[in-house]
Amino acid sequence: MHKTGSLRKVVVSGPWVARARDSGADGEHNDAALVELLQRDRALGAAQIYDRFATTVNRLVWHLLGADADHDDLVQQVFCKVLQHATRLRDPSRLAAWVKTMAVNTVYEELRRRQVRRLFLREQTLVRFHPDVIHDVEVRDCLRSVRALIERLSPKDRIVFVLHFVEGRPLEEIAMLCRYSVRTAKRRLASANRSFGNLVAQRPDLAPMLAVRREEP
Repeated sequence: MHKTGSLRKVVVSGPWVARARDSGADGEHNDAALVELLQRDRALGAAQIYDRFATTVNRLVWHLLGADADHDDLVQQVFCKVLQHATRLRDPSRLAAWVKTMAVNTVYEELRRRQVRRLFLREQTLVRFHPDVIHDVEVRDCLRSVRALIERLSPKDRIVFVLHFVEGRPLEEIAMLCRYSVRTAKRRLASANRSFGNLVAQRPDLAPMLAVRREEP
């Protein structure tokens, strides 16, 4: 992966399973200061923005896309977009929420591109799991099977499904990250859950292990 300007190289050492500590009141207070620093000193501002959000962005990309060969490049894309547009934010105090939205949108755009490539080029992408995740054959096979089912969801359904069931994010936050209304987010999640349930039903070997939640309409 190449460095872009003063942006530091992203190093991925394993699955970002543990949720990073979200910005609290102090973080929100410092958001505006970070944007101001980026305006005054781009190199220093870029470094501090990366230090602040690297774990959050890496974790989101990991959960949304899985163990993927393009992980580093997508994380780099997110930070390039952040550095390019952060100084134009109408409300700099919302930087943390905006960075998460940029990460979600970047992964969604990549999923849409892959969907088009598969449609026209019949591209088949093999899923490769980080060795730390694979403890034995049974766990490996289960993870591969579940990931394969998730990948069959439409990009929009996949994003909200992973944000809710893998990330554990509430509907209100999903709506913010995807720029939906809460009602739309709830409808999209219900659709994703139904689609995933239908896929699981086609796999008798997985159905007993996966209890699919039914969202209220």
